[in-house]
Amino acid sequence: MARIRKLVYCALLLGVFSFVVLVVTFNRKTYIIRSTPGVESVLRRQSIKTLTAGQLIRLAQLYGDDISGGDDIGTNRADASRKSFVGSRLPSLKTMEVRRGLNSTWSDHYNVTHSLPKVDRRSGTCSKAKNVVFLKTHKTGSDTTAQLFFRHGYLNDLSMVLPRGEWSLGWPYQLETKDYIQTNKSFNIMCLHAVYNKTKMATLMPANTKYVTILRNPWSEFKSAFNYFGWKTLVPNANTSEPLEIFLKHRNEIYEREKFGSPNLRNFMAFDLGFPPNHYNNLSEINNYVKEINDNFSLVMILEYFDESLVLLRRLLCWQLTDILYVPINISHKRILRPDYEERLYKDFSTVDYALYDHFKTKVEDQIAREPEFIEELALFKKVNSDFKLFCLNVTKNTKLTMKIGKSKWNDEYVIDGEFCRLSRIYLLDWIKIMKNKLHNIPNQNHSPNLWAVKPRLP
Repeated sequence: MARIRKLVYCALLLGVFSFVVLVVTFNRKTYIIRSTPGVESVLRRQSIKTLTAGQLIRLAQLYGDDISGGDDIGTNRADASRKSFVGSRLPSLKTMEVRRGLNSTWSDHYNVTHSLPKVDRRSGTCSKAKNVVFLKTHKTGSDTTAQLFFRHGYLNDLSMVLPRGEWSLGWPYQLETKDYIQTNKSFNIMCLHAVYNKTKMATLMPANTKYVTILRNPWSEFKSAFNYFGWKTLVPNANTSEPLEIFLKHRNEIYEREKFGSPNLRNFMAFDLGFPPNHYNNLSEINNYVKEINDNFSLVMILEYFDESLVLLRRLLCWQLTDILYVPINISHKRILRPDYEERLYKDFSTVDYALYDHFKTKVEDQIAREPEFIEELALFKKVNSDFKLFCLNVTKNTKLTMKIGKSKWNDEYVIDGEFCRLSRIYLLDWIKIMKNKLHNIPNQNHSPNLWAVKPRLP
C-alpha cells in the first residue's frame, strides 16, 4: 500500500512539473540560429547577454547565418520566412538556441530582450580626434587603411609626417630625424611604414595622439609576403616547384643565414611593431610586449574583421561614416592554399605574431560584443560602402553623378561626388607626392595620379 501511495505521489509531482514546463515553453519564444563562426565569435563573449530580435536578425545577416522560428522575427509567419538567410548552405553548422525566457545558462543560451541602451553616435556628441599614428604593418590591408588617413588629412588640411625619400619613414630601421620632412607646425597624422618606437614617436606627435595599427592572420600574412617579396630566392634549389614548403622545412637555417638582411622573415608584424628579434624565443618578453602594445595602442584592427574594425575606428576618432568609406586597394586575387602541416610549422616559427594576433583578435571580438548598437551601425556601413563602391564604378563613366547619404545616428547627411571617389583610389606613392606639394610646396610633376581600379565587390 505504501508503495502505491509513493507511486501516486511521484505521478502527481511529475504532472505538476510537466504543467510548469508546458506553461514556460508556451510563454517563451525560441529562436534557432544555424551558427557559423562569425556569429559565435560575437555571441560567445561573456559580456553579450542580451539582444533584441532585430539585432539578432541583423547579426545573422552580416555573417551569412540562418534564423528560423519565433514570432518576434517578423510581424507574421510570412514575414518571418522572408527573414531566412543562407546559413543552411554551409556543410558543418552548429545549432544554438537563442531564448527570451527564464534563467537561461549563458554557456548554452543567449537571451533575446526588447531593448538595449540608446547611445547617440553622431559627431556632434564627441570631439573629432585630429592626431593619429597609424602604424602601417606589411601585407595586412594597411594600404586601404592608410588611404583613408591620406584622404582625411587632405580634406581637413591636417599636417602629415612625410618621408624625405619615396615611401617609408626609415623602415626597416628605427625612425630618425633625417627620415622625414620637418616643419614648424605640429604633426597630426603619421600613416606610413615605420618601425614602432614609443619614445621617438611620442616626441614627434602631440600628447593626445591616438595609436592604431592592423594585424592579419599570421599564416595568411606570411604567404602573401613570401610571394610579394620574392623570398623563394632564399630557398636552396630555388627552381623547385614547392619553394614555400622547402622554406618551412629549412626555416631556422634560412633565417639564421638571412636575419641581418631580412629580419622580417619571421614575426613580420611583430618586427614592424618594434619587437626585438633577439627575443623571439623569450616567452616572458613576448608576454610583456603584447601587454605593452595593448596599453599603448587605442585600437588594433584585424583584417579578418575589417569592416568591424573600421566602425571601431570611426567611433574611436569620432569621425563621420563617410570618413571610413573605402575602395579596396592593392588586393591580391590569388588564393594560396597550402597543407595544414605547413601552417603548424610556421606557427612554431613565428610565435610572437601569433601571440599578437590571438590576443587582439579576441579583444576586437570583445569590443564588437560590448559596443552599444554596434550591429546596427555595422549593417548601415556595409550597405552604404557597398553602394559607394558601385557609385565609384559608375562615376568613372558619368562624372556628373552624385550619391546622397542620408542622415543617421552615426553620420550627417552627405553628398558624394566623383572627386571623393577619385581621392579614394589614389596610389599611396602618389598621395605622398600630393601631400608634399600641398604641405611643403615640393613640386609634383605627376599631375595625374595613378588610380586603383574599382571592384564592385571583394574578390
